[in-house]
Amino acid sequence: MLKKAKEVIVSANCRTKCILAVACVYLIVIFTTVTTGAVNQIMNYIPTVDIKLKDGVNKEKEYLVKQDTVENVLTELNVELNKGDTVNKKLNSIVEQNDLLKITRLKTSTITKVESIPYKTIVKGSGGWSKTVTQKGKKGKIKKTYLVTYANKKEISRKVINEKIIKKPVDKIIKKGGVQKGTTFTGRLTLYGGDCKGCSGRSASGLKLSPSTGVNNSRSPYLTYKGKKYYCLAADRSIPFGTVIKISNHNLNTNSTIYGIVVDRGGAIKGNKIDIFNGSERGKRYFGGGTSTRTRFEIVSMGKGKAYFWR
Repeated sequence: MLKKAKEVIVSANCRTKCILAVACVYLIVIFTTVTTGAVNQIMNYIPTVDIKLKDGVNKEKEYLVKQDTVENVLTELNVELNKGDTVNKKLNSIVEQNDLLKITRLKTSTITKVESIPYKTIVKGSGGWSKTVTQKGKKGKIKKTYLVTYANKKEISRKVINEKIIKKPVDKIIKKGGVQKGTTFTGRLTLYGGDCKGCSGRSASGLKLSPSTGVNNSRSPYLTYKGKKYYCLAADRSIPFGTVIKISNHNLNTNSTIYGIVVDRGGAIKGNKIDIFNGSERGKRYFGGGTSTRTRFEIVSMGKGKAYFWR
């Protein structure tokens, strides 16, 4: 076919030869243009990849994107990063097939709260077996403003940026040693009867403590004083007659908390040791139980220390 085409061109006149020459040039230009465009398309080809995006607390989504840097992919997806926001991959790194891009959204806000200020406890004096709260502690109040930072709506930090004391706390003051109303101490509680060794059947304050007929022949262990019933106690000389003591954490078969009144002394009853009258040591007793060494005592009211105060 090419030989025949050549014969035609050779036998053609000058005008036909010119037309054929122009046609050949035109075909060459068209072929060159088409070939160059195809090559350019191949050279500029950008592959696509499947990725997943988790933006803050939003649900995870799947996208088909051009394989590019993380920054450009986010731009392609119209995702903007605010100040403080972070991505789990570097922005200039290239995304790969099945990559998961996770964006952590940061947000800050201020919170104002009124909080309590704890009080201090100050102990005065030293030694001794008793202690008294001479001043009750009171909490103070302070208004604090916090700058709170959230990552995907979860608090990750809190910083105080302003505070103002509304009410100052009051110190708690404890005095060691001595007795007065409110004094507390822990010690030994023992039982004694009206027939104890060295006992005369009467207390040091003149009260009759009989092993058979009880307190002042009442056939009970109680002294009725100012309309109330109290167990009868022997206590240290620093605790005046007529002093009312609250007793708890004992080992007696009575109420868990009882009240006694100081009416007696004892040779072995010193300091934080208390004796409680229980009828007889060898015969009838009004309640069971025994010695307890971790009994808690509290002075409810101070007596005047006079004998026969109970009359």
